[in-house]
Amino acid sequence: MCLWIVKSNFIPGQENSIEMVLIDEKGSKIHATVRRHLIHMFKGVLIEGEAYTLSTFSVVEAYGLCRPTRHPCRLFFHSTTLLERVECPLIKKNGLSLMDIGKINSHTCDSNYLVDLIGVMSGISSLNEFTKNGERVKMIVIELSDPRGDCHVVLFGGIVDYLIQMMRTLQGGLPVVVVQFAKIRFFRGRVLLQNIQDVTKLWLNPAVEDAVLYGRRLNKMRGGPTTHVPLIGPGRKPSLGDEFLHLYPKKTIADLKFTLEDGPFIVSAVIDGLVEGEDWWFPSCRCSKRLIPNAGFYYCRSCSKHVFHVVPRFCVKVHVTDGIEDAMFVLSDDAMCYLIRTKCSVLVSSYKGMNRVNPPDVLKQLEGLKLLFKVVTVSSLNPIYKGCFKVARVCVDAGIIKSFSNGGIYHTPEQALLKLMNPLFWVTSTLNMGIFL
Repeated sequence: MCLWIVKSNFIPGQENSIEMVLIDEKGSKIHATVRRHLIHMFKGVLIEGEAYTLSTFSVVEAYGLCRPTRHPCRLFFHSTTLLERVECPLIKKNGLSLMDIGKINSHTCDSNYLVDLIGVMSGISSLNEFTKNGERVKMIVIELSDPRGDCHVVLFGGIVDYLIQMMRTLQGGLPVVVVQFAKIRFFRGRVLLQNIQDVTKLWLNPAVEDAVLYGRRLNKMRGGPTTHVPLIGPGRKPSLGDEFLHLYPKKTIADLKFTLEDGPFIVSAVIDGLVEGEDWWFPSCRCSKRLIPNAGFYYCRSCSKHVFHVVPRFCVKVHVTDGIEDAMFVLSDDAMCYLIRTKCSVLVSSYKGMNRVNPPDVLKQLEGLKLLFKVVTVSSLNPIYKGCFKVARVCVDAGIIKSFSNGGIYHTPEQALLKLMNPLFWVTSTLNMGIFL
């Protein structure tokens, strides 16, 4: 009923496994996996939506951060596994296991089990974009409601384009939405649902009797049909030019060192070189949090468990100067991926045996590069930024840099302070930085 390929975080183009969810005529579901060395045998043979008889496989205890079923076991294919395609009209191919919003909202932490949800779309946000590993990723938030309450579903990547395409076909009224295989995330005291790339499925107004009746019932509770889906949240994310020229105060490095304000500032400076003796990457969990060594393994405080799948992320300290004063800036993973167009995992795998203190030559080539830095100053910042300034985003566009310089050293955009004082702006910034990824 669902099939996807998991790609390597370290080696571009490498496929690590084929994952699938199998369902039988009784409606029972189980997670199954084809390991990397067997992909060539089963890729193209296994087709989503087709029925098979399956024999000669391993059964192990289920595990993982994203479990698509609640079955306690998981299947693994072997080179001797036998498949035969059959016709079985008794099997329901969608296999929905719906959970109501009240139960979803009762969670107080992330859940490893993916869930299915049906609800009426009672709100939708503007389309936003953020940078992830040097690539622009689309994001949109929809609000789903049922008699037990409402819940926000955060959508990233290709499913956003599919949603926009489907929204254009609506004839009016609040659409009934079915979301399958979504992950429950607990963020800042609120429960959210998030899609998993290539796994989560989404339908609008599916031609199923239960979904049609469901939509009519909820629309009646709301006082009749609504012509358009209401817009929720703040507006569209500003362009690169607006972000670096019109939204934030401009600072020199000297001003930055003596400012008592918290918030983003834009600084024009040249990278003078890397800070010697400092790590250029760190091991992180899939939740993006830094891992700490513990008993010979890595431990994630956010997930409260030992982690065996380590994701390398950039954390590069550089000397910068504006010609008058200098400072140390810390470039984040997103900023570095944007600059060198390469993922940290790719560099780490390419320089096997290199420790974290000795950076590769591609990082040293940043010396002499003039950039605009979006620097975030926070009084309660992480200790790793002590004596440094955290860089949230960089701009290499020559036209924007020239316009910034023409504005004068002490020019501050008129709208900046109003934007910074708006609490909704901070919520938008947090979402756009991809904190759910």
